[in-house]
Amino acid sequence: MTLEPILAASDAIKLHAAVAVLALGVGGAVLFMRKGTSAHRAVGWAWIVLMGVTALSSFAIREVIPGWFSPIHILSIVTLVTLPLAVWRRRNGDIAGHARAMQGAFYGLLGAGAFTMLPGRIIGRMLFGP
Repeated sequence: MTLEPILAASDAIKLHAAVAVLALGVGGAVLFMRKGTSAHRAVGWAWIVLMGVTALSSFAIREVIPGWFSPIHILSIVTLVTLPLAVWRRRNGDIAGHARAMQGAFYGLLGAGAFTMLPGRIIGRMLFGP
């Protein structure tokens, strides 16, 4: 594995990748935490912030289709809608809906991460070479 592809990437990609990796770790932790505790709530809010930054920073990345947004940006829009919806559901007592929304956002993060491992993509080049 080589870090050369990420080191050569734009600042937007570096920020996006770093925050996404943090979101992956924090999101994985919150999924396994005991629900309804103050710790779950605090870590959950941290995850929401990380996911928000991950989604927003994606709009500065336009290398897949140079100069344009790519289909993966739809996931960023869905994330930016899902996160406040999940909070709204929790505040209105819909715990199951909250859980589904948060889990869906986490699985979306996993899917987007898997997409970055394709040949020719930055993470793919880091893991598998050019």
